[in-house]
Amino acid sequence: MKRTRTAVRKAAAVASAVLTILGIGLAAAPPAAAVDYYYELPYPSGEAYRVTQGPEGTYSHTGPYNEYAWDFGLPANYEVSAAQGGTVLVSNWSPYWQNGIEVIIRHSNGQCTHYAHLNRAIYNTGDWVPQGRIIGWSGSTGASTAPHLHFQVINCNTRVGIPATLQGWVPYTGTWPVSVNTRA
Repeated sequence: MKRTRTAVRKAAAVASAVLTILGIGLAAAPPAAAVDYYYELPYPSGEAYRVTQGPEGTYSHTGPYNEYAWDFGLPANYEVSAAQGGTVLVSNWSPYWQNGIEVIIRHSNGQCTHYAHLNRAIYNTGDWVPQGRIIGWSGSTGASTAPHLHFQVINCNTRVGIPATLQGWVPYTGTWPVSVNTRA
């Protein structure tokens, strides 16, 4: 009986390995994507700002680091709000000059939100901020041609962008999504 169980386990392991090589999963759920989580728009409730460049935009939202990002046409020195509560990982000048002043927040789902080109970040690394809290002021620092907010959901370790929805949908270039992000 023990030999039969061992043989079955080995056969299952071999079958699982072959299916994995072929790209077919076996009895395991795929890892959660940011699309599975709810994010508010990163500005105050009731306000709408034009998406000047959406995901997979042709100007600068190409490649793995920015392909799922949004640029919102916020004026300079305007409130930027946390899209979801979490712990601040970065709140200062980015080591990547293109981002300028940035804030990165880690959320309970293990992903991060990234806010770039800020004129000012107001929290320290390690601080916990609730969803809706003002975390900084929009600007044009780094590789920016005009004041705006560059926002995206990223892998916290690699900074690679992750497909996400904002308030349940994917705002596209030219839309004016209205925020329901109540100030905390």
